[in-house]
Amino acid sequence: MLRRFHPLLALAVALVSLPLLGCDPETPDNDAGSDAGQADAPTTDAPTTDATVASNTIVDIAAGNPDFSLLVAAATRAELVSTLANPEGSFTVFAPTNAAFEASGITAAMIDAMPVPQLQGILTYHALAGEVRSSAITAGPVTSVAGFTLFLGTTGGVTVNGGNAITGGANVVTADIIADNGVIHVIDRVLLPPTIPQLAVYGGLTSLVGAVADADLGGALSAAGPFTVFAPTNAAFAALTVVPTGDALTQVLLYHVVSGAVVSTGVPANAPSLATNAYDDNLTLLFDTTAGVVINGGPEVVIADLRATNGVVHVVDAVLLPMNVIDAAIAADLTGLLGAAGAASALPGGDTIATALSADAPYTLFAPTNDAFTAAATTIAGLTTDQVRDVLLYHVLSTTAFPAPVLAADLPAADTTLATLNTANTIPFVAGPPPTVDGAGFVATDIIVTNGVIHLIDAVMVPSTL
Repeated sequence: MLRRFHPLLALAVALVSLPLLGCDPETPDNDAGSDAGQADAPTTDAPTTDATVASNTIVDIAAGNPDFSLLVAAATRAELVSTLANPEGSFTVFAPTNAAFEASGITAAMIDAMPVPQLQGILTYHALAGEVRSSAITAGPVTSVAGFTLFLGTTGGVTVNGGNAITGGANVVTADIIADNGVIHVIDRVLLPPTIPQLAVYGGLTSLVGAVADADLGGALSAAGPFTVFAPTNAAFAALTVVPTGDALTQVLLYHVVSGAVVSTGVPANAPSLATNAYDDNLTLLFDTTAGVVINGGPEVVIADLRATNGVVHVVDAVLLPMNVIDAAIAADLTGLLGAAGAASALPGGDTIATALSADAPYTLFAPTNDAFTAAATTIAGLTTDQVRDVLLYHVLSTTAFPAPVLAADLPAADTTLATLNTANTIPFVAGPPPTVDGAGFVATDIIVTNGVIHLIDAVMVPSTL
C-alpha cells in the first residue's frame, strides 16, 4: 500500500517551467490540514467588500507593513493581488520580508525584470490552499498552490524546505498573523520552486543526494525533462549489502528514473528506465498497482506524487537493482516457468536452467505466462526431467545465431524459423500480423534485463521431437 511518511532526493540547479503530464496525482496528505491538491487558477476579478466593514485580508496586512513592500510589489506585478485580497478565499501564506528577499539575493530590479509566469510560480509556491495555523503543522510534504512540493518541519520552530540550514530553505520567524481570508507565517528567505535534485535535498534524502553527487548526475536530473524518479530512502541505502560505485552506481541510479511525469494513478505495467544494459537497451521496470505501487515484485512506493519543476518523485523503501532474466521472472511471478526450471535436468556442464539464464549471455526468452503453464500442465507432467529441460531450451533463442537480444522491433519481417538453445529444434515464426512463435501469441514484449530480453507468450511451446 502507499504509506505516507517523509524524505526525498538530491542536488542542484535551474528553475524549469514544466507542463505536468498524465492524470491529476493522488497528492500526499497535508497533515497540517491544508488542501494538498493543485489550486484553481488565480482569480482576476476584484473582490467586493462592504464599505462599512474594515477589510483585513492577507493583502491588507501585507500592504500595511513596510517590511512587505517587495512582496506586495511582486504580487502586484504577478497579478495575484485580487486573489489574495478575495475575502471568499482561504490561504496559508509563507510571507518573505524585504530582508528575506535581500538574504536570498533578490532585488526589486530583479523582480521587475522577471517574466510574469515565473514570478507567479515563485509567489504561489509560498502559499497553501486553506488556513493552516502553526499549531496544526506537522512535519512532512505538502503541495503548494503552485503545484510543487514544500517540506514543513517542526523541530525548533516551523521550517520550510529544511530551514536556514539548507540553501533554499527558510525559517518561520513570526507565525499566525490572522487575516480574514487565511493566515500569514513570516519567513526569512524566499522559496524557489525546486528541481528534482533540490527536492531531494529539501526532503532529507541525504544518501541519495550523496550518491547522485558521486555519480555526477545532478545536472542531468536538473534538466527540463520531465522525469519520474523513484527515490530510495536513507534506510533503503543503509540496507544495501554492497553499495555500487563508478559506472555501476550510475546505472543503478538511472534505473530509478523514467522519462515523462508519471503520477501514481497513471503507473503502467512496465516502463523503460534510463539505465541501459551492455547492448544499449533501456532496462525495464515492472509495476504492480493492485495495492499501491510495487516495483519489480518487492520495493514499494511509500510517498507518492511529490512535484518538482521538472517532474515527479515517488519515494520507495528499497534501492532498485537491475534484474537479469531469472530476477525478472521472479518479479513478474512467473511461477509456472520457474517451477519448470526447477524440475528440469541440469545442463551438460552441470548448471541448472536458472543458473544459466542468470549468466551474462544475450538471452532472448519467450516466457509462457502462468495461464499457459496451467493449460499445459498435463503435457508437462508427462515429460521426463530431461524433456522438460529441452522444452525450456526451446523457448530461448540461440546465442550463437543471435549474439544480441532480439527485441520486438528486431523480429523477422517474414515467416521463418528461429534457432534455439535446444539445438535439435527450431521455432516456426510467423510474421503476422499478429506475429506468432510456434503458434503462441505475444502477451507482452520487450521486458529488457541486464542479460537479454523477455517476451511473454500465451502458450507453452513443445518441440516436435517430443
